Amino acid sequence: MILNSLAPSETDSELETALKKLHDLESIITRSPVIFCVWRFIENAPMEYVTGNISQWGYTPGDFLSGRMTWGKLIHPADFDRIQSEIICHAKKKTALFDQSYRILDSQGDVHWVEDQTTFIYDGAGRITHAQGSIIDVTERHKTQQALQETRNLYQTIFENAGTAIGIADQDRNIILGNKKMEELTGFRIEELTGEKLRWDYFVADADIEQVKRRHQERLANPSATANRYECSIIARNGDVKDVYLTAALIPGSQKSLVSMTDISDRRQAERALKKSEEKLQELLSKSSDIIVVLDERGIFQYVSPSVKKILHYDQDDLVGKSYLDFVHPDETEIMRDAFREVVRHQNAGIGTEFRFRKARGDWGHLEALGSNCLNNPAIRGIVINARDISERRRMESQLIHAQKMEAIGKLAGGIAHDFNNILMGIQGYISLLLLKSDAFHPDFEKMINIQALVQSGADLTGKLTGFARGGRYELKATDINTLIARTVNLFGRTKKEIAVHQKYEKKPWTVEVDRIQIEQVILNLLVNAWQAMPQGGDVYVETQNVVFDRSSAVKPIKPGNYFRITVADTGMGMDEKTLQKIFEPFFTTKEKQRGMGLGLASASRIVKEHGGIIDVTSKPEKGTAFYIYLPTSDKEIPREVSSSKTILSGTEAILLVDDEGAIIDVCRDILMCLGYKIFTAESGQEALAIYAQNRDKINLVILDMIMPGLNGRETFNRLKAINPDVKVILSTGYSESDEAQSILDQGCSGLIQKPFRIEDLSQKIREVLEQAASA
Repeated sequence: MILNSLAPSETDSELETALKKLHDLESIITRSPVIFCVWRFIENAPMEYVTGNISQWGYTPGDFLSGRMTWGKLIHPADFDRIQSEIICHAKKKTALFDQSYRILDSQGDVHWVEDQTTFIYDGAGRITHAQGSIIDVTERHKTQQALQETRNLYQTIFENAGTAIGIADQDRNIILGNKKMEELTGFRIEELTGEKLRWDYFVADADIEQVKRRHQERLANPSATANRYECSIIARNGDVKDVYLTAALIPGSQKSLVSMTDISDRRQAERALKKSEEKLQELLSKSSDIIVVLDERGIFQYVSPSVKKILHYDQDDLVGKSYLDFVHPDETEIMRDAFREVVRHQNAGIGTEFRFRKARGDWGHLEALGSNCLNNPAIRGIVINARDISERRRMESQLIHAQKMEAIGKLAGGIAHDFNNILMGIQGYISLLLLKSDAFHPDFEKMINIQALVQSGADLTGKLTGFARGGRYELKATDINTLIARTVNLFGRTKKEIAVHQKYEKKPWTVEVDRIQIEQVILNLLVNAWQAMPQGGDVYVETQNVVFDRSSAVKPIKPGNYFRITVADTGMGMDEKTLQKIFEPFFTTKEKQRGMGLGLASASRIVKEHGGIIDVTSKPEKGTAFYIYLPTSDKEIPREVSSSKTILSGTEAILLVDDEGAIIDVCRDILMCLGYKIFTAESGQEALAIYAQNRDKINLVILDMIMPGLNGRETFNRLKAINPDVKVILSTGYSESDEAQSILDQGCSGLIQKPFRIEDLSQKIREVLEQAASA
């Protein structure tokens, strides 16, 4: 309709004829919605004809025919350049007929969409002279199309941007449409899914295919049914298995189904992890050494962990619904009631307590519990109790206290024994001197012998005391234990006629390494204990047997291996459980003060333990008592006994005598001088070192007290060795032969002599050390 570049031409006769015909048809055209117009194909495109129905836009034909208005002014400015460009393009191509769509502005400025069909009119020379347009207002249709397009865009946007995979399947389950989420979920491009007509069951897991088919048939058979909702698994293009929640509904009026799938793999994995975690928690709770319970504010069991079966032998349901107080020891009910109230009053505060709880079998277990108030926690709403069985710990604590008590008593006994042995040493020394100068015809000879015997009895008593000192050291020898026991039992039997002694010995006893004097003392202590348990007489049974223990042995904790068992049983009054717990404690006795001091069984226990064995006991009131001693066996051969008479040996060497007790210095100096030795004396380690440093070439031997204030025996010995590495030292002690003494011996000390010693013992020990030095 608008042209700026083409040259004008004159209207021929055919155009005039056409225009005349249009005027004749004007009455018909004006009633039509189509506006017809003819415009000259020159610059500004003056209108030569326009139908009267141009009035629908508020214009008249005269507005255009007069030149006041051109068609170009009607066109919306935004479309003007496009329309002009299209007309020029069609003119150059000599297009006979073409269509255009654009917007025009009516006389009020409102916008109308129009469709314009334009025909070029040529003259005889083939030039375009005019253009004829048929224009129709399509505003309403355009609005309808625009609204429809907006709706399509809306649904397309929803379809493509939905958070779930959405697709449409036909009645054969072929996929005919899908969104981007479906591509992401399956790994297939939409073109592959729809172009190859893939069915849903192409990527549905084998286990779920039949379910998908069945539910699809159900939708087709019952269109009014609600959507199917179920879970299944699909296999993506890369082989990953994914869990999906599928919703499928039949599209009304068709045989097509709208299907949406939500990937719930993470949720299902979380559920599986949660289930596994719950199973793990249950397993931990069942295997735990603790019991977890939840009580309500009244103390009623709401939950009990499975571990209660292993620890207290209850099933979980045995306790749920019952009060915790029904199971607490009566002596501790009030304590536990107060403790529970305290937990209820304090939010989330852990409050601990210990108490006894009745087990399913009726016995009592010691529990340690920690209570926390979680009543305000919506996940719990209760009092959480973490309880642990500490029965074994209480038993071990009791044993530890007992061991500590024994250690303290041992130290005390050792100290007492040391001091007492020093006193006995003084008495023994002077008796030895008197006996050395007397013969059997002396009027006081028998008295002196009796005094010496009493000194030995005192030494035996201190021997029992020193048995409690730590690390007692014994002279171990491979021994025929049957012979040793029989000799002790027979001696005892001859003195206690009111007791019937029954003996049964292993025919081929295994060898054991023991300190024979100490084991005799153990057997004698047990026999005396049996005799005192039967004041009206009775029977004592002594039996020996070879036994083997493996890791499954039911006897008290003992290393696997071969053992020799000694049994001493009686038919006496027996003991209750409370007494049994204390019988091996020193100074514990059930006897009258005149009949015992409570050291016999304690001494026996200590000696057996020092030999690497154990002692066990069983007893019931009025049923008697049985003691069982287990001693480890040895592969060593039993040496033949060689009797040797002790004689007094003399010498002329120089000896340095070191002791912090002046009385012992005096008596031992006199003894050594009677034996012919030259004597140096020192009452401290410092004095001994000074004397030895000045006279090392003269002194052949040092007799050194082990326990001294200031420099003790070990320190003095070490400094003596520093002065002379070859120094010969006999260690003298009133203490039990301990690890301390053994350590000094291991460092090169030449010998050891135990106070109180007799003159013959001292004389032989001196000659033994000096002669060894001479031969070396």
